[in-house]
Amino acid sequence: MFSERNFLPSSETTLKVLYYAQSWEDTSLLRSIVDANEVDHYHMVASGGDHALSLLNHGIPHIHLVDTEQTQLQHVQKKLEALHATDRDSLFGLHSRKGLLHEGRLEGFLQKFSRVFPLLLSPGARRAMVQANSPEQRAEVYDKLWNTRRLQFLSNRFFSRENVDTNARHPGLIQDKSKKPTQVNYVDEFKAKMIAHSLIDNPYVDYIVHGYHKNSSLDYLKGNWVPEPNAITLHHTDMKSYVEQLPCARHMIHASDIMEATDGTFNNDFFEAVDQACTTGSIFLYWEHRYTVQVPDSFKNQWKLVPISRDDRVPFYNNFYLWQKQSKV
Repeated sequence: MFSERNFLPSSETTLKVLYYAQSWEDTSLLRSIVDANEVDHYHMVASGGDHALSLLNHGIPHIHLVDTEQTQLQHVQKKLEALHATDRDSLFGLHSRKGLLHEGRLEGFLQKFSRVFPLLLSPGARRAMVQANSPEQRAEVYDKLWNTRRLQFLSNRFFSRENVDTNARHPGLIQDKSKKPTQVNYVDEFKAKMIAHSLIDNPYVDYIVHGYHKNSSLDYLKGNWVPEPNAITLHHTDMKSYVEQLPCARHMIHASDIMEATDGTFNNDFFEAVDQACTTGSIFLYWEHRYTVQVPDSFKNQWKLVPISRDDRVPFYNNFYLWQKQSKV
């Protein structure tokens, strides 16, 4: 039916750079979603695996990870192995810029920025932001110590749409030139997220500022947690083909931002496949980064858009959508 493997920890973990394409997703947001919506089966785009490992750490018993890219599945395998290793902190690169947490295309892009970032601020500016205890204090620190012409100039150039597309995003997400992209001001998003959340509580902005998680940590790496054997099943296929072969049940289907890579006709077929596979109470979630995803009316007739009150701490997305399937009237 499709390529499927259960990955178990091996006795030896050998690191190599994979340069997979990563999509950061706020695991606190994902945890709040699974807490509020009980389903029976969990299916997610693999990406770098951090989101799935966080949900396993949170108590989800089993997750299917789906990806067309073997390197991304291999990267998840490396993380599963590293979690069982005695030198796990070193393998993940918790206190350095080298390791499993830093091998993604996005992380490499952000590390380049972090090398010049200290030159754009006065001494102590980053420390002052870490020590600020409220949004009001962080806004004051930003206005006094961060809001410089040098920072604005270089940030706007470095995080221009063209530079991000070329050096940070997966090529498949930007190759469809028929779509009209929406505008994303990364610098404004970065400022808003940094003021709203302490760097200690926001590993995503902390990484942008320092090039690694200097003041924060990913939730599943706190303590010595390890996942249960067979907790993740990896599928080397595309999400649409995978969903089309799912038995009808109460599912969570997580599509990340993959619908940015496909045209409206393909996406309509994907929405239909999701609807056909899901029973009442199922949830479907995805992000918009650069392009607006058009939802077919036939899907809207069967699914309800669920409002999300929790703020997304990642400063890269325009919109997040959570749909829940309703019972037929």
